[in-house]
Formats: sequence, structure tokens, C-alpha cells
Amino acid sequence: MRKKFIPLSLALCLTLSGCGGNVVLERSYSVSTPHSEVYWENEGADTLRADSYQDLVNALLLLLGEHSEEGVVRIYSEEDAAAMAEQACKEVQEETALGAYLLDYISYTDTQERAYYEMHVRLGYRRTAEEQAGIITATSTEALPDLLRLTAREGALSRIAVRFTYFTADRDGIRDMVRSVQEEVDTGFTEPWQVNFYPDTDDVGIVEVVLREA
Repeated sequence: MRKKFIPLSLALCLTLSGCGGNVVLERSYSVSTPHSEVYWENEGADTLRADSYQDLVNALLLLLGEHSEEGVVRIYSEEDAAAMAEQACKEVQEETALGAYLLDYISYTDTQERAYYEMHVRLGYRRTAEEQAGIITATSTEALPDLLRLTAREGALSRIAVRFTYFTADRDGIRDMVRSVQEEVDTGFTEPWQVNFYPDTDDVGIVEVVLREA
């Protein structure tokens, strides 16, 4: 598995009490290519190769993980490549946590060559590269209360986005966590903190908490 890291200029590394032990939180962001490898088509590494639908999804996720605004993917498959392209873009934007959180749209133009189908992809973002790099990774939702307390106490951030690898609470449980912390740190609050889930499905990956409007 190939993994790329996007470091932050100001790293935040926190050790918070979690489920059954300490949970280490890093303000960092990593991208991996799961299930199957993504290959670069040429030595210049400016064109990605996909031999299957999963390869295509991985290629789009790689572009997304690097906050690329455009890229080229060549699809070598006996399946309907045009249908694969449409479905993969939809899946990445609507069904993955990063896509749902980061993207406004994915668009592409296509060319059917003799041996392959080529996509020229454009990605439109509603988050900046800095906001993407600021996503916090936590192993468990049990870390959320301490993270919110720290964020509220420091006061520098108006919102935080946390990517959880393991959920010990459902949506209502997470909302209860957020409200409990807000009542603790701001007893006279009039506007509740806003909680958003990405993607907005049963398979949530990223939780965003808006403490105040920027």
C-alpha cells in the first residue's frame, strides 16, 4: 500500500483519553490507495492508469488527497469505461468522507482512444488546502469531548473537522457529546454548536463541529 503525507506547518499532536486507553490525535492528513494499487502511466507521473473500477476510484482519491485541481486518468478495461467514469466520480464525491467534505464538484472531458479511455478530470473544492490539511485524525469518537474542550479554550479555530476510524457513538450520541461540552465551557450560550456529518449517510467518516461562524 502506498501512502502519501501532507504535513502541516504547525503540527498539533495531542494525547487524549479514549476508549480503553490513550488516543493520539495528529493534525495531519494521510492518503492511501486501498484495495488495489494506483499506477502512474508514464515516468513524468502526470497521468494515472486504471485497470479496474476500483483502480479508477483510487486514482480519483489520490488526486483528491493531494488537493489537485486537475488530472488525467487512462482506463484500460473491457467494461464500459464511460459508465465507470461517471459512477466513480459520483462515488468519490457523494459516498467518501473526504469527497463529501471537500468537494463542490468533479467534472471531466473524455476521449476514446484505440487502446484506452482517457479522462481529463477537474476537481472543484469548497475547502482550502489548509483546511484539508487541518483535518484531525482520531481513532475513536471518545476523543471528541477533550478535543472540543481544547479547541474552545484556545479560541483560535471557529470549527474543527475530525476523521474517525472507529465510531463508538451514533449521530445522536455525537450531538449529545457536543452539547454537553458546550454547556460545560459556555454555560450561557444562546447558539448551539453546529454538527455536520460527511458523507450524510449511515457510513459517516468525518464529523465537523462549527463553534462559531468565521
